Amino acid sequence: MARRVRIVEFVKLVAGILQQNGLSHEEASIVIDHLLDGELTEKPSHGFIRIPKIVRDLQKSPPTDIIIENETPISMLLDGGNKTGLIVAMRATNLVIRKAKESGFGIIGGYNITGTVGALGHYTRKIAENDLIGFMVCNSEHAMPPTGGYSLIFGTNPLSISIPASREPIVVDFATSKMTFGDLLLAMKAGRNIPEGIILDKDGNPSTDPNDAWEGPMLPIAKHKGYCLALAIEILSGPLVKAKAGATAVPGSDGFTIAALDPNLFVSIVQFKSQVDSLIEEIKNSRRLPGVDEIFFPGERSNRKRLQNKEKEFLDLPEQVVNDIEDLARG
Repeated sequence: MARRVRIVEFVKLVAGILQQNGLSHEEASIVIDHLLDGELTEKPSHGFIRIPKIVRDLQKSPPTDIIIENETPISMLLDGGNKTGLIVAMRATNLVIRKAKESGFGIIGGYNITGTVGALGHYTRKIAENDLIGFMVCNSEHAMPPTGGYSLIFGTNPLSISIPASREPIVVDFATSKMTFGDLLLAMKAGRNIPEGIILDKDGNPSTDPNDAWEGPMLPIAKHKGYCLALAIEILSGPLVKAKAGATAVPGSDGFTIAALDPNLFVSIVQFKSQVDSLIEEIKNSRRLPGVDEIFFPGERSNRKRLQNKEKEFLDLPEQVVNDIEDLARG
C-alpha cells in the first residue's frame, strides 16, 4: 500500500531528521537531492527507503571532517571522516571534475565512510554534464558469493560509466548482483516474494523470501562473469583506497573510486560528441523486435522520467517507508 506525501513538506521533515542527527543544512540537502532523484526517476530502491539506515549509522558513530590525503595534480585520497557515503562521494565528484579540467584526468578514492554511496550514475552523470567521461566503482557490505560457493564475501559492487553527448549523457549504471539490496528492502517492506534465482538462504538453498538475504547470499549477474566483475570492483574500491575487501580479509569501511577523463586529451570534444551522437542515432533508429516501440540508450529512460516527474507536487511512497520516517521524526 502506498501513501501520498507532499514533496515540499516531506523533504522538510527528512531534512529536520538529518540535521537533528548531526548533518549540516548543506549535507542534508546533498542526501535529500540524491534520494529524491531516486524517487523521481522511479527507482525507489535508491530513494527515501534509505533514510532509516542513514540515521542509524549517524547515531551509532558520529562523523568528523573529510580529510584530503596523498594529493597529486591528478589524484587524491579522501578520508571520509565516517560521514555518510552520499556526502563523501559528492565531494569527490566535485574535486575529480576540477582535477580533470586542470590536468585532463583525475582519479579520487574514498574510505572511512558510512552507509550507502547511492546510485553511482548520480555522480558520473554530473561528470559527463561537464563534458568529461566519468567512471565510478564502489564496494559494499558482503552479500555475494564466488561462483560455486555460498559464503558472503563481496558486496553488490556497482559500476557506472557516463559519456557526454550533445542531447544528454549516456549513463551506464548497474550492480553486479541480480537485484539491488534496495529492491530487496522494498520487497521486505511490501511482504512480497521475489523470483527464484535472485538469492539463496543461509544454507545455500534457492529462496524466494527476500528476508533470507539478511543471512544468505545474493547471486551475481551473468554467473561467473558477474563474480569476476564483483571481485575486481572489490579490489579497486577496497585495498586500492585503504577500504575493506571481503567479509574479513581486509577490515575497514566500504570504499569507492571515481575518475574523470577529458576527451580533449585525444580528440576535440566537438568531434567526440559528434561521433557519440551518430552512434546514439544508429541505436535509436535500428531495427526493433516485435512489440518493441522504442530502443533506449543507457540512462535515457531514467532521464525521461526525471524530466516528466520534476514538477510533481506529490510522491506515492510505500506506507511502511513513510511510517518509518515519521517514527524517526517523533524520536
